[in-house]
Amino acid sequence: TDDVDSILALIDAHELAGRTLRDCGKIRQSVFHFGMAWKICQLGKQHDTDNCNEWRAVGDYAQIAEIAGFPEIGILALLYYRCQGRLEPFSVTHDESHLSESIGCGCGCGMELCGASPCFIAFPSESNLVQKILDAFEDLERTAFESSLTAHDILGHLALISRSKSPIEMHFQEMNNFLTNKMTIAQPILQFWDNQMESSSMFQKLPTVNMLLLLKLLFTSPFGGSVLTLSCMSIPYLSILLPPSSKEGKRMAKEYKSHNAYFVFIRSLVLGERIKKHRVGKVMHNTPVWDSAFQSRDGQKEKSLSYYFKEVIRDCGSNKSVCVLPRLMFPHPPIYVVGDSHVLSLAWQTLRVDDINSYEHLRTATPFPATGLKAYHLRSSTQFFTHYNFHALLRRLPNQGQNRTIILSAGEIDCREGIGGTLLKGYYRSCNEAVEDTVLKYLGAASEIALEYNLQILIMPVAPHAYRSEKNGKSVGRAKRRETMYLWNKVLRSELKASKWSNVFLLDYEECLQYPDRTSPVGYVLNPCFNADYTHTNNAIVPLVSEAIRNSGCNLNFL
Repeated sequence: TDDVDSILALIDAHELAGRTLRDCGKIRQSVFHFGMAWKICQLGKQHDTDNCNEWRAVGDYAQIAEIAGFPEIGILALLYYRCQGRLEPFSVTHDESHLSESIGCGCGCGMELCGASPCFIAFPSESNLVQKILDAFEDLERTAFESSLTAHDILGHLALISRSKSPIEMHFQEMNNFLTNKMTIAQPILQFWDNQMESSSMFQKLPTVNMLLLLKLLFTSPFGGSVLTLSCMSIPYLSILLPPSSKEGKRMAKEYKSHNAYFVFIRSLVLGERIKKHRVGKVMHNTPVWDSAFQSRDGQKEKSLSYYFKEVIRDCGSNKSVCVLPRLMFPHPPIYVVGDSHVLSLAWQTLRVDDINSYEHLRTATPFPATGLKAYHLRSSTQFFTHYNFHALLRRLPNQGQNRTIILSAGEIDCREGIGGTLLKGYYRSCNEAVEDTVLKYLGAASEIALEYNLQILIMPVAPHAYRSEKNGKSVGRAKRRETMYLWNKVLRSELKASKWSNVFLLDYEECLQYPDRTSPVGYVLNPCFNADYTHTNNAIVPLVSEAIRNSGCNLNFL
């Protein structure tokens, strides 16, 4: 059609279908409709209309690709959009001949490709531009980073820049000069943080929200190597562009809370906190991911990242149902940490677990988050996108059919917003009963999942929240959450110490995180040494987790 209003209406229809299907767990179909919305946006651009909001369409598509279990597709989509890549022609007509046959895998829209693939590929599967992006990742993978630049150095320079009253553009250039003088920066095609380019550039500026989404996908994707390196490399630049007190920083915190919260958390994990050099090793602190991401990669990988990404695109295009993850680009075998955002507390750290024969098992904690996952969502009857996302991740884990171990995190969101309050009235006699019922359903579902996927599952406790001032009027809600978390961990400890749940074990380190506080209804808050962003712990918990694995009763031979 050449009618702009019809084009905009068609975009809205696909986006509405995508959102509706997403929220009822029909993710294969949702990816298709979000992908179609992005494709049609380009048709609108050909008619010189700015109302298509292509940036939003590609962001929605990238997010749903992640929910489908394919964060790498979301990464490529955002970079392809930044390079002003063209999307292939398509047909948007309704074909009655496909209506009956599409009911099985489609949503009933009658479009042939709806639901046919585990992740509909909206951008051209065979494209010189996609190949250039993949080549740039390969080039970054081959780069030998010999610089001694540390996270401590980055934090020091950020503090120095923050004292200047110069415009952000000058701060950005100053950081760029600092980094380029000390290390190799990724090729321009990967520099998604760069919003200083000329209008004649082949690249377009990414909106801030898309930058933060891309950062999240890069850091949380279970690939390591150049994907992780690029995410770390972006942090100094994004820290310059988004100081919390700036107008844009405040806008992100207000309008895009989830994306901004991920940025704050990931920045804390990548750079850590400033500690005077003479105190390093004398105080408990987290190990910045930056300080390991640029080290030499001695691990062997079966295939290049470029080959693997092209294989995934090809498999999704041919409707292959399972695309298993590649071997990690790290020296130690992976142990996948699956679940809510708290899995990132362990991301890319080395777990050291000694067995009874003093043999040390070294494992790279590899994140594979299902954002927003509640413990209650693990039930087989759940029809919600987090449930689909969780099982999509499990289906992609390597070594299917063999005994394997994962670390599972869930429950914090249940305690924060899903248990207690007026909704319990008439259903439970007390909050204690509601918590116990939820934990029992969680463990029952985890035990069924362990059997289905041949796993032993190591359950993370819910970490207490850090101390927050009572001045902002949220003290009552925080007090109730602390009580719920206390009950949650108490039931977990009681149930899993009895060893009555098959192949499910507790990582019992929560008491080591506690710090006495008389204002807390449970008598404690999170120890400041473990605080990342007042909700999540930092990776100073790694030694505690390693020790908890050893004492959990699990089979260490399956690590």
